[in-house]
Amino acid sequence: MSVHTTSTICNDNFPSFPYSFVQLANPTQLTPYHTTFFMCIALALLTFTVSTLTGNLSQVDKLWSILPSAYAWMCVTDSRTRLMAVLSTLWSIRLTYNFNRRGGYSWPKVWLGEEDYRWNVIRQGTLGGLWALLSQKWVMVVFNIVFISLFQNCLLLWIASPSLVAWSSAITANDCRNQYPYIDGGLNAIDGLAAVLFLIALSVETVADNQQYRFQTQKKLHKQKSDKYDDFCRQGLFSILRKPNYAAEQFLWLSYYLFSVAASSSLWNWSGGGSLTLCLLFQGSGWLTEKMSVRKYPSYADYQRSVPLYVPNIGTLLSYCVRNKNEAITLQKKPKPC
Repeated sequence: MSVHTTSTICNDNFPSFPYSFVQLANPTQLTPYHTTFFMCIALALLTFTVSTLTGNLSQVDKLWSILPSAYAWMCVTDSRTRLMAVLSTLWSIRLTYNFNRRGGYSWPKVWLGEEDYRWNVIRQGTLGGLWALLSQKWVMVVFNIVFISLFQNCLLLWIASPSLVAWSSAITANDCRNQYPYIDGGLNAIDGLAAVLFLIALSVETVADNQQYRFQTQKKLHKQKSDKYDDFCRQGLFSILRKPNYAAEQFLWLSYYLFSVAASSSLWNWSGGGSLTLCLLFQGSGWLTEKMSVRKYPSYADYQRSVPLYVPNIGTLLSYCVRNKNEAITLQKKPKPC
């Protein structure tokens, strides 16, 4: 089998969406479109099977921090795709480490580990509305197949798909030149902007997760002795946003999309749907988490009124930036009731 496809469209413009996926329909030519797609479907089947056998619905979560960078490395062909793979690997290492220290993996039986607490709440049917349907076993099975296993695995490929766009652009440009070995087209200013924004988002996400982890660790220690302290973190970045790590994650993948803009010389291409869909998913996920928090912690409603969810107040952000950003995250006593 050939390891790349030869474009029949030779011009200075990036190949269109139909061109990109006609490669997938051609079984005689092996490309990253084939390998990433088949890997995605295989893992969707695997995660559904394992989650059904173990009763743990967080199987996709165990792969979430790994797959995008794996897909990115499968597309490496020039300096741009290599940079994208390296950056996504930094993200993978950080997120995998954070997931593991929170108990997401159980060694050596990695398919066990802690399940996302939200699934148990959903199973109980206490959220009301359409969520109550998921308390029925057969409905949850269908939901597991369609959303948890298939959709989320496809989304992980979709958010990494700017690497496919960059691969297509590199291959097309070289096929049009009719030269071998391939010429590396190099990087441009948009690549630089994408890398800087990606690293900023990664840094914010790292700080937020570390602040949350330190708070939760202290909370477990102190809750055994007293219940006078805050139930949730509202210091550090959490004084600016209620979900700073979620906000940074969305911004990170929107930044990653810019690499495909650099490759295609077009503001929009099909891979942008991945990061936008991820943002939509975070709206639903954030809403669900917020609803549970309000039910669990009465004071959370006051926190909601004073601190935004994903988009910071500029004044609050500037105020935080001029303060000591290395301030320790500690437990605070609960505010007295009015």
